[in-house]
Amino acid sequence: MEKQILDVLNAGLGLIKAGQEGLGKAKADLEKTYLELVTKGASDNSEATVKIRETVDKVINDIKEVSSVAGKNYEETRSKIIENYNKITEEIKNKIPEGQIEAVKAKINEVAEAIKNTTSGKATASK
Repeated sequence: MEKQILDVLNAGLGLIKAGQEGLGKAKADLEKTYLELVTKGASDNSEATVKIRETVDKVINDIKEVSSVAGKNYEETRSKIIENYNKITEEIKNKIPEGQIEAVKAKINEVAEAIKNTTSGKATASK
């Protein structure tokens, strides 16, 4: 009985090992095929292929440029909003009665948060 149990166990382990070897071979074959395709594609210098490569390069460069400009514009806009917020806060302190300043500050903070959340969403989406 013990021998039968050990035989079944060994057969199961052999099956697992064969499966692992099969997966390893399939992975190696897939990598080899992929590299062959890359090599064939790289050696293709037909007019259509060259145009496709140029178009893809242009799209990638345009995406990089837009991302760079978007990040710069976001920082500039953020700085202007903070500057304007500080000016408005100072004017409020000078023109609004003491008892109403906190209510106005709360409203300005609410608007500033809404702007911040909107611009943060756009900056994240563009990256």
